[in-house]
Amino acid sequence: MKGIGVSRGVCLGKALVYSEIPVKLNRPFKGKETEEADFEKARLEVLEKNQNLARKTKRGIGREEAAIFEAHCSILQDEEMIVPIRGEISLGASAVDAVEKVMNQYMELFAAMDSEYMKQRASDIQDIKMQLQRQMQGISLPDTGSLQEPTVLIGEDIPPSVTAGLDFRHIVGLVMEGGGKTSHTAILARTMELPAAVGVKGILENVKNGMRIALDGNSGEVFPEPEKKVTERFRKEIEKEKQERKRRAERANLPCVTKEGKRVQLFGNIGNVQDAQKALQYGAGGIGLFRSEFLYLTGEFLPTEEQQYQAYASVLRSMKEKPVIVRTLDIGGDKEVPALPMKKEQNPFLGNRAIRLCRKEKEVFKTQLRALLRASVYGELQIMFPMISSVEELRWAKGMAEECRRELEKEGKEVKEKIPMGMMIEIPSAAVMAETFAKEADFFSIGTNDLTQYTLAADRGNEEIADLYTYFHPAVLKLIQLAIEGAHKNGKPCGMCGEAAGDKKMIPILLGLGLDEFSVSPGGIGEVKEWIGRLSARECREIALEAIKAESAEKAEQLAEIFWEKQ
Repeated sequence: MKGIGVSRGVCLGKALVYSEIPVKLNRPFKGKETEEADFEKARLEVLEKNQNLARKTKRGIGREEAAIFEAHCSILQDEEMIVPIRGEISLGASAVDAVEKVMNQYMELFAAMDSEYMKQRASDIQDIKMQLQRQMQGISLPDTGSLQEPTVLIGEDIPPSVTAGLDFRHIVGLVMEGGGKTSHTAILARTMELPAAVGVKGILENVKNGMRIALDGNSGEVFPEPEKKVTERFRKEIEKEKQERKRRAERANLPCVTKEGKRVQLFGNIGNVQDAQKALQYGAGGIGLFRSEFLYLTGEFLPTEEQQYQAYASVLRSMKEKPVIVRTLDIGGDKEVPALPMKKEQNPFLGNRAIRLCRKEKEVFKTQLRALLRASVYGELQIMFPMISSVEELRWAKGMAEECRRELEKEGKEVKEKIPMGMMIEIPSAAVMAETFAKEADFFSIGTNDLTQYTLAADRGNEEIADLYTYFHPAVLKLIQLAIEGAHKNGKPCGMCGEAAGDKKMIPILLGLGLDEFSVSPGGIGEVKEWIGRLSARECREIALEAIKAESAEKAEQLAEIFWEKQ
């Protein structure tokens, strides 16, 4: 079986199939007594689970963190919630549908309130609703914490809200039937250095739990129940990769320079504190992208200011004098946060996401900014705002940061005096107006994943049009050029944290366009450093200008391939 290889490496393991089973509504009515019994049984089971979580969290973490589970217990025992659900059942609704109707009414009521505290109650009710409905329908998430041997996780396309909560200690590879090269599952795999393949048609039909799997993340090939000779070949490749990683780790502290000695900044993309340690291990000169949204995806409630402060401070302390660029909350699109209910949108990638969501959820944004500003004293923090399409949005975000600074100073809390604040260039309007934006931003970082999909109107996660999605398209290259030149005209640096920054064929073009900083998955730092060391900035300038003038993405990519053949 073959798909698209999206994260390099090979592995052997047993299959664990993840299936996102949707809650089924409009269920047939089984009778008042049966439906009431189903609801009561599920309510008591979910109540017991949350009581146990509250006790465990209070003992292991603290009283404040346990409060969310205690709130869940209160909801599950609230007669004002229970009685209307029973009332709907009396009128002929199934238990699942009764829970859906009544709890949605309460969610809408709380979500419409001005108080951030009351809005949080809406997310509590959403969580309890899903727990009850899953319990009644026997839906459970995979238990990766109990795995004892190497495992390949297989699914349609596992959402970030699920992957963030999985235990990856024994996961050695990912295989998705859906998804694309820049889906968040693919990005997660690269960050964690897990071999991965997406777009593997028929994998869910042909693979069952416990089957032996051989996965090649380079070619996208998957071998269910591999023959002995295939298994032996993979074992040799796994050992070879282990030695290669060791060799790169030994060269981690060497500088990243071109053939003629020009120094290039090479940073790492991370999603948590552990990734920062890995980036250092591989020789990162800093953190070019800390995806802070992963702090929001791992729990059933929004992270507090203190929890975020501890996470940011830990990364800053570990990186010492090296810069750490934290991207503020970037959810929406294909990233949903269970604790923050959002309306379903027809075009979520073009809707209420990232900075747009933060403008509507000001208290959530302020909580993050306060945590970041407090942590700034521990290192070289830089704050980056995502999905900026207008100067007004950038000014608003900077204004909110300044408001939070004033609040903290009034409270007697220390904040670093100078904190650079930049923006993502991932919307074509931002690239076209880069020169204007550079007057307001301290730096740019190009996000080629979104920039490509918005420029070419090609959904980055849709395998049906995967051939249209390519950052080698001359239009995308031209926008990258505009961003870099706009920054440089105003004396500002321009980096890139999108997947293109780690693409061997793309690197000469980016180097030739004058990109100041490459930020890639920690596992790719060693390779990128080697590739840049084989290049001449002057020769790269020539290939970059040729690629921009190419008539098609195919021609531009061919130019890059020919260029490498000559190196």
